[in-house]
Amino acid sequence: MMSIGWALRGSIGGGPLGAMIPGALWAMAIAYQKKWTAREASLFIGLCTLGIGLGGQMTYGQTIGLFREPDTRLWGLLGLTVKGAIWGLLGGVIISLAWLMPRRPVRVSLFLMVATQAGWMLINQPKLVYFSNRLIRPREEIWAGLALSALAVLLLIRNPIAYRFALWGTLGGAIGFGGGTFFNLVPIKDFPGWKMMEFTFGLILGALLTKAVPDTTPIEARPWKAWHQISYPLLALFAIGVDLTLQLRFAFTAVTAVLILILALAPQLGWTLGLSVTLAAACWELYQTQPNWAIALAIVPPAILAWWQSRLENFHLKAMLLLLLTCCWIYCLEYFPIFR
Repeated sequence: MMSIGWALRGSIGGGPLGAMIPGALWAMAIAYQKKWTAREASLFIGLCTLGIGLGGQMTYGQTIGLFREPDTRLWGLLGLTVKGAIWGLLGGVIISLAWLMPRRPVRVSLFLMVATQAGWMLINQPKLVYFSNRLIRPREEIWAGLALSALAVLLLIRNPIAYRFALWGTLGGAIGFGGGTFFNLVPIKDFPGWKMMEFTFGLILGALLTKAVPDTTPIEARPWKAWHQISYPLLALFAIGVDLTLQLRFAFTAVTAVLILILALAPQLGWTLGLSVTLAAACWELYQTQPNWAIALAIVPPAILAWWQSRLENFHLKAMLLLLLTCCWIYCLEYFPIFR
C-alpha cells in the first residue's frame, strides 16, 4: 500500500500534501491486518498521514541529478540515503505518538517547530552540507531541520516504542530511497527509473515500519459524533491553505504541529485527516484541469466515509479501497483523456 501510494503521490500531487497518500494507505492496511476497531485505528491513521507527509517538504530532484552524473554519483547517493533516512526517522517518531501521545502535547508541537527552525537556519540555509546544485537554480533544502526535529521529539518521548519506530523508519528510508535510486541508471530508453525508485522507496519503508508496530493497540478515540462532520472542510481548509500560503520553508511542519494538538484533544478526527483531507489535497491539484470532477471527488468519498463511521464499529477495508480507488481515478483523469 505504501508502494502504490508513493507512486500515486508522484503523479497526482507533490510536496507534503501528496505525501500524505502513502501514509494514509499504509496505516489503513496495518489497521486491517491488526484487526483494530475504528476507534483504535483513528489516531494511528491521522498520525501516519501527517508523519509520512512531513518528509514531502524535502527537495531531492537535483540530488537525483547529481547521482546520475559519474563525477558526483557518490555525493548524490549519500544525499538520497540521508534524505530517505530522515524521511523514515521523522515519520516513525510521529507515528509512535499513536501509542505515546503525552498529556501535554504542546511540548511535542513546540519541539517540532523550534528544532526544525534551528536545523534549517544552522545547516540548510547556509548550505554547510548541501545535496543539490549550487550553481544552477540552487534549491532550498530542509533535511537537517527535519532531522533535528525528529531527534528533539524522540528525546522528549524517550520510550522503547518510539525508538523502534525511529530505527526501522530510518533503515527503511535509507535503503528504500538510496537503493531505489539505482533504477535511474538502467540504460534503457524511456525506462521509468524515477517511478521505480518511488515504488521501491514505498515498498521498503512500509515493510520495515511494519516491524515497529507493537502488538498493543494505539490510544483509542472516543465515539464519533455527528457534529464531527464539520471537521472535514475546516481541517482541509487549514491544512491546504496554510501549507500553500504560509511564507515559511517548513509550512507543513507548522500545519502538523497544530494538527497534533487537535488530534490529542479529538483522536476520532484521525479518520478525517487520513481519508478526507488527503483526498481534498489531491482534488485541489485536479481542480486546475477538471474542476467538476475535483468537486465531486472531494465531496462524495468523504460523505461515504461519514456514513460508514455512523454505522460501523470495526475498521473496514472498504475505507482503504475507497481512498486507493479515488486516487487512481484522479490519476486516470489527469493522464488519460478517455476518462474525462
